[in-house]
Amino acid sequence: MDPYVQTVPTCGLGEGPHWNADKQELYYVDISGQVVHRYVPGTGEHTRVRIDQERVSMVVPVQGQTNQYVISVGRTLQLMEWDGRSTTPNSLTTMYTVEPQNPDNRFNDGKCDTMGRLWAGTMNDNRPVGNLYRVTNTIQSVVSNVGISNGIAWNKDNTLMYYIDTPTRKVDVFDFNNSQGTISNRRTVYDFNTVGESGSPDGMNIDADDNLWVACWGGSQIIHVDPNVSRKIKAIPLPTNNITSIAFGGPNLDVMYVTSASDGLDDTQKRAQPAAGSLFQITNTGARGQGGGNNFRF
Repeated sequence: MDPYVQTVPTCGLGEGPHWNADKQELYYVDISGQVVHRYVPGTGEHTRVRIDQERVSMVVPVQGQTNQYVISVGRTLQLMEWDGRSTTPNSLTTMYTVEPQNPDNRFNDGKCDTMGRLWAGTMNDNRPVGNLYRVTNTIQSVVSNVGISNGIAWNKDNTLMYYIDTPTRKVDVFDFNNSQGTISNRRTVYDFNTVGESGSPDGMNIDADDNLWVACWGGSQIIHVDPNVSRKIKAIPLPTNNITSIAFGGPNLDVMYVTSASDGLDDTQKRAQPAAGSLFQITNTGARGQGGGNNFRF
């Protein structure tokens, strides 16, 4: 039996799943569709809000605020007020705009650490001129010369931060100072190039055993990696090429929600892969997440 269930096949470029444990609902985006999705597994309710300005690539709730979210829109981070059901936002307020010198850049992936700091990165399709930013009541670049800023995850002790710059085809790690929100001593823990892994690393999450789950763009799979010994534990195949990101959810954090994309496929591939762009729900992996997604704190 296949380990996954296809749920809502609505995305050109599904990305950025974020589990809200308090509400037991999932948020994710369709970057090319310029849409933020809200999905409630317990009821099957699925709503979406369209962002008319530019591509939207991440959504993170604001701690203590019922209807406020930080979203990325092109090269800006914006505060969105949304009731969770309307097809247009109640309001959008620009927080920060970055990289005017590279107008083709845009924000891509981002997550919050346990202190509520947002780590959000930019990308450029052709050159490594993006940055990874730390966002609080200010915004600061902490990694430069990034190609496509992607997956981020922290270990349970908050002493390590894992990070993916997709074109390098590597999963890297930094030493992480949680009290100061600083990173140092970058090194590689899993290199797709040297192990002959299929696809390129995209989004990522981490389980309660501090093992990584990496979505493989162009690889039709998720891989489960022990970063301490740079070893793949197993792979979960999926029925479409471009797997983009992962969130643990459900009441026990033992359900994996996986986004995918139909973008990047030609017409023949799309016909052969009707599940492309679906949100997949995977159970019985034997893994649990560390917690719901952390929310942004001002």
